[in-house]
Amino acid sequence: MTDISVLQIGAKDWTSHIHAPNINWQYTTILDLPTRLAYQKDPYVLEQTYVVLTDDILTSTLLSSQINHWPARRTIYFANQVTPDFQTVLDERQAFMVSEKTPEAIVGYLQNDLHFEQIGFATRFSEQQFIPMPPVGIHFKREGRFSAQFIGDFGKAWQQIGTLNTSIGDLAPTVENLVWLDYTQTNTVAVKLEFVYYRDGHVQKRQAISGDALRELTAVGGLDNYQNYQILVFASGQGTLDLHVLHQRRSRHGLGLLLPGDDWQLTDEHEEVLSYFNPGNRQSPLVVNFSSMHAHADGFDMRESMNTLESPYLLFSDVRMQGGAFHIGTETYEKTIIETIRKTMKTLHLEPKDVILTGYGMGSFPAMYYAADIKPQAVVLAKPIVNIGTLTENIDFPQAVNQDWTLDVRRFLAGRMHPDDTNGLNQIFWHHISQIDWQKISVSLMTLTQDEYDGQSLPQLLDFFSAQHTPLTHVQEVGTHMAKFPEMITFMMTQLMYLKDHTRRGKGVE
Repeated sequence: MTDISVLQIGAKDWTSHIHAPNINWQYTTILDLPTRLAYQKDPYVLEQTYVVLTDDILTSTLLSSQINHWPARRTIYFANQVTPDFQTVLDERQAFMVSEKTPEAIVGYLQNDLHFEQIGFATRFSEQQFIPMPPVGIHFKREGRFSAQFIGDFGKAWQQIGTLNTSIGDLAPTVENLVWLDYTQTNTVAVKLEFVYYRDGHVQKRQAISGDALRELTAVGGLDNYQNYQILVFASGQGTLDLHVLHQRRSRHGLGLLLPGDDWQLTDEHEEVLSYFNPGNRQSPLVVNFSSMHAHADGFDMRESMNTLESPYLLFSDVRMQGGAFHIGTETYEKTIIETIRKTMKTLHLEPKDVILTGYGMGSFPAMYYAADIKPQAVVLAKPIVNIGTLTENIDFPQAVNQDWTLDVRRFLAGRMHPDDTNGLNQIFWHHISQIDWQKISVSLMTLTQDEYDGQSLPQLLDFFSAQHTPLTHVQEVGTHMAKFPEMITFMMTQLMYLKDHTRRGKGVE
């Protein structure tokens, strides 16, 4: 368990009540806080992981002023009386308000809900994880790895149609997971999941989820002493049931999902949009980063690196199917991405010229794609992938590398897997990015000489930027797509630091 350091600020010292070995608990009163900070190496730095405010009434301008200068998302409080000015600071600094106010409860929040480990994964309806059991008269077929379709009349009563295999560690003892099911259905067909927990070879508990609860983040688990569990899948009614992915994330009990304070949205087409906003020092620029592919575990990219930049940042993670679909999709999905960025800009009182879009690998595509909608001052990219039609037509590539992810991306975006769709899929990118003037957008680009993912598109991308008279910084390294990760992060952060410094000096991008 990761060590956590805490600075408690309040009238009563809780130190003697803290018995967690992984928590370094320190205490000060409000009046003693300036003296304590003066003895630090840097009095303006928050040296602890979190600040915990343990007074029921918060009125001190001295304390609120200090919190206003500390990093965001690092303050915890439970006060029932807060002055308006103090509340404004807490809200701007994205402080966490908790309901329970005992030392034991705060320790529980710190250990279970406010850690920075991203625990999320997908239980997929693939050949490896799903055992179909189609009833008599029901037609079953697969399309790609992550589409298990049942067609027919299941009747009015629930019938089992399969079992999802689980792994040790999917559910931790005493800890709940939040789950939701990615699926589609037609007519009257319905689906139900039943979580069955076992102890000493006997059923310990059953938990069923159906209806609207499948489209929400529903808590499962939390048992003290179960040994293993299964997920049984049932259907009723008549129509087509297409099962894709069961998403599972470790519960933070309302304080986030993959990270403390992140945001989960589900569109009308049942596509999730995961984002994480940190206001930093609230000064321009706002850096928006799109995640690369996450094949085995859900997560946001580059949070720790972005913290060193001290600028506000917004992270997106795309974990649809096996590892994402380049952060694009339906009109509603893309509109949700754009509106989330614009809402963040409005919160910070920033304009498009104050925004930088970034991404590497799969994340490079949306960084350029959404530039047509946001019109940022700059785009910072590494290991670009742009021709998703060409990428997904190679049937040999995914077999050796990533378990058919590219084939399912093709099915997901084109609605089928057919060779005639290659050019149309490629043009999604080129058509969209051609709608803006790239002379006004600075591009920083790192590529690899043996990039086997989409390396053949690099000359096309460079020709496009040349024809557009785009201000371009291009660095090339020797290696394949998965090589030079440290060098890539260094390149991206160096470019971001340069852009930040020039933006704040009012010089713009040279």
